[in-house]
Amino acid sequence: MNYLQLFYYAFDYGSRIYKQLMFIKKFLLPIVDEECNRFNFHPSKREADKIKFYYPLFNHVVNCENYLTIKNRGLSKIETERLGYISVWATLYDDFIDEEKWSKEKLVEIFEKRLPANERTPKMEVFMAMDDKLKNIFKPTPFYESSLKLAIDWQIVSSIQLNKNITLDEVLHISDVKCGNSSLLWSSILDENWTEQDKRFIYQSGFVGQLVNDAFDAFKDIQDGGYTYIRKTNSIGEAKAIFLEACRVLNQTIMSCDAPLKYRQKTIRRMACIHAFGLVALQHLEAIDKKYPKPVDWENVKRSDLITDMDLWKNRVRIFKNAIYLSKI
Repeated sequence: MNYLQLFYYAFDYGSRIYKQLMFIKKFLLPIVDEECNRFNFHPSKREADKIKFYYPLFNHVVNCENYLTIKNRGLSKIETERLGYISVWATLYDDFIDEEKWSKEKLVEIFEKRLPANERTPKMEVFMAMDDKLKNIFKPTPFYESSLKLAIDWQIVSSIQLNKNITLDEVLHISDVKCGNSSLLWSSILDENWTEQDKRFIYQSGFVGQLVNDAFDAFKDIQDGGYTYIRKTNSIGEAKAIFLEACRVLNQTIMSCDAPLKYRQKTIRRMACIHAFGLVALQHLEAIDKKYPKPVDWENVKRSDLITDMDLWKNRVRIFKNAIYLSKI
């Protein structure tokens, strides 16, 4: 990928983001607000941002549209609507697991809508209503159901990342399996016959995406008591090497797919534009290797050393350089 091609992808992302924001505003928001009002659910600002902005935007533009690039098509209207519903309820369900700490038995009852009415919270009612809306326009397939079960099971398992004794291998395995299956879940609601090679690259893209998130969320994860590969490697240099290897494997996996070369290359380039942000964050975090003694006392690392400021021009320039680099490894 050269700079001319890179500017094309940047413009393409911008136009797709604008289109999705219009969909969220005109289609999804009125439905979400209606259901929240019906069940008297008043989401916090953080909850509202997730269900009304971040997840519907990210899962549409960054995940599924990138998966479909290898098929040389975009999302259809009905696929976009399905994604909107599942982005909302999946976000709410994650909260039941990660924040509200419901038992596995109760989580199954919530998902299967068997929880007694007197135990249902307003948030649960909204979750169930959004799942009903999805089922009205989508008949679950075996691929969807198997991906869903694995995604939920591994989301529950991921709570052990709050244990300080968790090993690096365990962290990476959870990130791989949890996020790989979550990515397969998104792809399973699309009207596409994915090959096994396609599923492998979609799965790997989930792992890389989690590594990007962990690099950007280093400060938040530490504040929440979580342990990611950032904290469990011996250095940020080692973390960066893990990230680059995961990106290399992703590119190889995409190239192994049975699709015209130009579509495989386009998929790699589009994904590189997103994963470049993760490399920027790791480049910023590398200063920690020199500034702090080993082992690093992460609770006492300065906030400014953990948070990557994308308003800085040096970081914006790095995005372009990193995207070109990642598209070629």
